[in-house]
This record gives sequence, C-alpha cells and structure tokens, in this order.
Amino acid sequence: MHDRAAVASEVETTPVAPAPVPRRPPSVAQVLGLQRSAGNAAVARLVSGPEGEQQQAAASPVAALAQRAGSPAGLRAMLAADPRLAGEISSYFAAGNDDPALNALLGQAFAPAAAAETEEAPGTEKDPSDPALPLPAKRTGDKALTKGRMKWELDPVSHDSARADVDFKPDATKVEAKNVSFGQTVLNKVGDKRAYAGGTARDPAKNKDKFEPFEEPGSKRRVDHTVDTENDPFYGAEWDQAAKKWKKEAGAVAVGSSKKGGRSKSATMNDTPSTPWAREGLGDVAIEFETVAMVLETAEPLGALKWGFKIKDEANSPIELTGAEDADCTDAPSDEWGATMAHYYEAKYAAILDEFDVGKSELKPDHKTKLDGVVTTMKAKTTLKAQLGGAADLTGNAAQNQALSLKRAQAARDYLVSKGIEASRLEVQSYGADWARVQAEPGKDEGKNRRVQVWLH
Repeated sequence: MHDRAAVASEVETTPVAPAPVPRRPPSVAQVLGLQRSAGNAAVARLVSGPEGEQQQAAASPVAALAQRAGSPAGLRAMLAADPRLAGEISSYFAAGNDDPALNALLGQAFAPAAAAETEEAPGTEKDPSDPALPLPAKRTGDKALTKGRMKWELDPVSHDSARADVDFKPDATKVEAKNVSFGQTVLNKVGDKRAYAGGTARDPAKNKDKFEPFEEPGSKRRVDHTVDTENDPFYGAEWDQAAKKWKKEAGAVAVGSSKKGGRSKSATMNDTPSTPWAREGLGDVAIEFETVAMVLETAEPLGALKWGFKIKDEANSPIELTGAEDADCTDAPSDEWGATMAHYYEAKYAAILDEFDVGKSELKPDHKTKLDGVVTTMKAKTTLKAQLGGAADLTGNAAQNQALSLKRAQAARDYLVSKGIEASRLEVQSYGADWARVQAEPGKDEGKNRRVQVWLH
C-alpha cells in the first residue's frame, strides 16, 4: 500500500590510497534472478565489496517496500519504473537487514510458480501487447485551500499501475499542529466484486478475510494500512516509542508541522498501487483513494484529494487515470472518509478503554470488563501478543500527558498480568496527547481521547 529515495554515501579513501574504481551496479536481471535461485545471501555476496558497508549508511528506500508495492505485480511495476531500486534491494539485504515480507513478495513476483499462477486463460489478454499504446498524461495540481496548500502528481507507471505523490503545507497563519500526516481510504473493485492487496488474477479476493473487517459497512471503503504490522491509521507517520514522537514512515515522505504565527513544514506521501487482475475476464477494474492531510493530535482534517485509476476488461485496454483534478481537491473530506476512519478504531482494537477521568489513570469497572474479554482471547490463543497504547486529551501540558498516558497503559498491563497473562506477551506504548481518536480542540475535555487501546497481533 505504501511507496517512498535513498542518498548514497561516498566511499572513503585514505590519504595514500587511490580513489577506488566504482563498481558497476548489478542489473535488475542479475539481482532478481539470483534472489529467485539462491536467496538473499547470494544477493548479499553479489553486492559485497569495498564500498558495501558505506552504501548502507544512507537511509534505504527498501524499508517497507513490500507494503508499498502491495502485490507481486506492484513490485514488478516499481522495479520497472525505477531500475535503481534493484540495486537498493541488494544493498539492503547485504547490510544484514531481514525483511520476510519483501523476501516473500520477491519470490511471488519472480518465481516460476508466480508466473504459472497468473497464466492467462484462453481468450483473455492480461497486458496490452500493442507497443504503440500510449500512457495517459500525468495529472498535476497545486491548489490553495482554506488551511493550506495541496500539491500533487498522479503519474501512470504502466498500463497496470500509477504513482501518486502528495504534498500538503499547512497555512501557518491558521493552523497550530505539532504533527501533520495523512489518513487514506481505499476501495478496490474488479467487476462487481472487491479486490485486496496480495490478491492474484485467479483470486483477487485472496486476502479478503484479513481486510474485510476494516471495511466501513456503508461504503465498503477501508483505511489503507498494513494490517499485520501497523498499529495506526496514518499513511506517512509511525510512532517511535523510544523517542515518544511521530516519525516519518520509511522512504521519501515527511511528517509536517505548523506553528501558528511562525512557520510550517509540508507533510508528504506517495503510493504506487497496481492491479494484477486487470484484463483477465473478471470485469472492469477500478481503484479509488481519498487522501486527507490531518493534524494527528486533534484529528482535524486540513485538505482532501480523491484519485485513482480504472482499466476496462478488454484486450489492450489502457489505464485511465481518475480524480486528481482541481475539483477533486477540497477543504474537507467526504462523509465516507470520516465514517471509514471511525470504523478503523472499532475493527483494529480488541478493546478501547476510554473515558478515563481527567488527570487519572485508575481503571474503571467497564475497563476491567473489556480487559477480561482480552484475557479470554489471549488464553485461548497463546501466540497472540497485546500492545497497550495509552493516550491523553489536550487538557494538560505535554509532560503531564505523556506521564499520564503511560500510567494508563501500565494499569491495563498490570491488570492483564494479574489475570494470568505473561508480561512477556504485553507491550506498552504511550502517546501523550499526540494521537487523537476523535476530533478535539486544545484545552477541551474529550473522553474518547483519554484511552488505552488494545491491539492483539
């Protein structure tokens, strides 16, 4: 679901040694062929050399690549669009990084079994075969909104994929925001059915059981996030518990901010979705997104952009970009977006203990009842772990709220331990007042933001 560039570090030389001759980077075919046949260790050997360690000093665009690609076809499209990425993948594994999700996706994307799985049925044509079939022109925009400026590009990568880049800069005369990132919703359709990341041409709904719980009952849209590994609904930001702050997700994205009366910093994101089941006799394909810039500590929406693409179920049908026009960029998100974001909290967490008393961390009777349900679930499935995330509203100062949110999470942990759940299965996080569940104003009492949310995974 997510997409992000690295800065290559220079190779150091000693005063007496000549500068090393640059090594020719491995080709895409070399890297992918070797990974398929011999695995990551062989890839590491391919790229090892005098400069190998220095190359890893820079931030890698490979981190979270699997979730950004979303599918084998998506990964193939990204590699075709950026040939340098193959070298970055090889360097990433050579540095000793372990990424089972990417390893599995590489195997699916380039192993013979993957090719067999997506084999065309008689009478269908999976990809456009006419080399003269042009890609549509990319769509760009730059629009001043009430609370900031939205800039975007929607660029077709191939006739199965497109890349969106979005930049939102808050208006510092109107917006006070410690953290600005994005909440993105998605609806992926093939014919009259829904499709899901990781699906195949034979089975677009392969991962339906994983994603369907997050679909809002009315619109069937869901928050675009990596279900297995992400604990938040934000596209572009992730929580750093060690530093107790939001940081950018891996890749070329940034968390924004704004100091009213001072300066603001843009929030950025990008995404490269693909549809491996297009032109397979399953019906027309359409994928629709709504990307909304928002203040994380107040849940205030700042600006919205709708975008996507569609492909007709016909041989040689081109990709058609949708949305990403001036009229698709608005001050406020749709009602569907709001309902989908609200449903995320219901679907993601096994329990949400809210309405803590202001300034207090003591569990209430209904909190204990909810935690008793968590105990039952964790005892029935002993492989489950629980992440307990404490939060506060904006009625206290930052230091008080950080300490208070931690105490709330610890109180929930201690209760679970008292009921026989091993402490080793429990993780505590504390967000202070930096993560609002529902929209609120600074200084105002909001009970749903004074909470502990329990994520079982």
